[in-house]
Amino acid sequence: MDRMAHGALSRRRFLGGSLAAGALAALSACTSGGQAEQGSAAVAEQPLAIGFSRPASIDPALATDTSSLTVVWQLFDCLTSYDFSTGELSCLAADRYEVSDDAQTFTFYLRDATFHDGSRVTSEDFKRAWERIVCPSSAPSQLAGTTPYAYLLSLIDGYDALHIGLATEFSGVTCPDSATLSIRLSTPYADLPYLLAHPALGPVPSSADDDLPSFSQRPIGNGPFMMADTWKSGSGTLSLSRYDDYYGEVASLDRVLFDVEPDTESSFRSFQTGDIDVSPCPIGDASDAASSLGRSEDGRTLGDDGRFVCVTGLTTSMLACNCSAAPLDDPVVRRAISLAIDRDYLCDTLYRETRVPAHGAVPPTVFGYREESWAYAAFDPSSATELLESSYPLNDDDHRGIEVRLSYNTDGGHAEVMQKISDDLEDLGITCRLEALDAETLRQRIEDGDFDLVRVDWTADAPTLDSVLFPLFFSGCIGSTNYARYQNAHVDQQLAQARTELDEGTRVSLLQGADSIIGSECPVVPLMYHARSYAASERVTHLAIDTQGRLDLASAELAE
Repeated sequence: MDRMAHGALSRRRFLGGSLAAGALAALSACTSGGQAEQGSAAVAEQPLAIGFSRPASIDPALATDTSSLTVVWQLFDCLTSYDFSTGELSCLAADRYEVSDDAQTFTFYLRDATFHDGSRVTSEDFKRAWERIVCPSSAPSQLAGTTPYAYLLSLIDGYDALHIGLATEFSGVTCPDSATLSIRLSTPYADLPYLLAHPALGPVPSSADDDLPSFSQRPIGNGPFMMADTWKSGSGTLSLSRYDDYYGEVASLDRVLFDVEPDTESSFRSFQTGDIDVSPCPIGDASDAASSLGRSEDGRTLGDDGRFVCVTGLTTSMLACNCSAAPLDDPVVRRAISLAIDRDYLCDTLYRETRVPAHGAVPPTVFGYREESWAYAAFDPSSATELLESSYPLNDDDHRGIEVRLSYNTDGGHAEVMQKISDDLEDLGITCRLEALDAETLRQRIEDGDFDLVRVDWTADAPTLDSVLFPLFFSGCIGSTNYARYQNAHVDQQLAQARTELDEGTRVSLLQGADSIIGSECPVVPLMYHARSYAASERVTHLAIDTQGRLDLASAELAE
């Protein structure tokens, strides 16, 4: 068994012993700096007040939205953590891990840590947490139906039996002792440690399902913050306090107060009146806020270097082309369409610089991203015209005999963007018919292959190339996540081989090679990378925000 471990600096700053991203085959421990002195950092007697929307649930198994996951991320530590500022994976609740030569068996060794009730965190607590996400008879599943994160665990051996109720536990997850967690997969997947950094996959104590209503209102986790009060869905505030017995570096903040606001505009108004310290910023206010508050220099940290930040995320907006039907079964047409779209105008004018023009399906926040890797994702109407001239010349009415439906969902304010895209295609001589559909009808059209161009978003589950490329472009995913119905045998081979490759450099190279082929054939037309804007008051001297919109309160600092 090849042993691997990461020790990169993470959001929990106590992690030390940096390991280069490509050096995955060597064994090293993810060392802990131990519990730090609270010192002057604990002076903030007034809570840090943050505006956010009402969370759907703060039970990790049911936390579906950004607000929910922001709270869960403070309460629970997963096995691993990914640092977006350094591009490195590290251990978190795990001390180190081992990976078998076939990339199908992973063994994690846990740090000595406790839950907020003082009980010790064990390997059984991770197993329990994952089973309650997948098993239909678990308490959260009984409450809400299918939990939203079951698919994250679908490669673990025994998933199918557990998911349909033929088993009550994961056959592929075992606990040789209280500090050792062994995971056996049904198929190789070398990027599993990245996936296990998802905040929904932290441990839960045995009391979690003994009294689910109590746990849902006051979850007991193993993270740097604990619930200060019981949370009820109708409450106007949600309060956290520092967990002083945290196994890593204890947070500077003594208390955090989440102020529930009906929408982003209301939250920002509360920020402007000084009632809260941190708020998401509406698109309409972003330009003025950036000018008056100063834009963050590093693009992810609020503080003295800038009190406005627009954080690029893991979501790519794109147009999926139906590669199985004319006219978009022709890659020439797909390439021309991609070249005809003015992404800068969409992002800078329509979204007021709160989106980033996409030059590929892979967001820049993913490890292995290459700038402008898709040549046809540039705005070049002249080249688009040249591509079409030989096979689709302009006729007397300045059209080329190409007609496409551009379908999109009615909610989300997409109409103006879709109209601009339609205008760009009409300028190229392509007849474009806009089709606004409700979400369920659009979903069914995609599933049935009844579309030409369709607007979709893809959010990666982990900051890896595989999390973007495999679900979107592997032919075995046609009918589910391969919306474009794209097929390429060589791409399939490279994507599958990458999942078995233990050396990260080789794995990334394989995936980048697949990405280059995909980009040359344009099964999707990338439009923009999503970003989230935030503003902070002068009280905040340091607050990092990750690409998924989660605030790193564990390392936050306030002015004394």
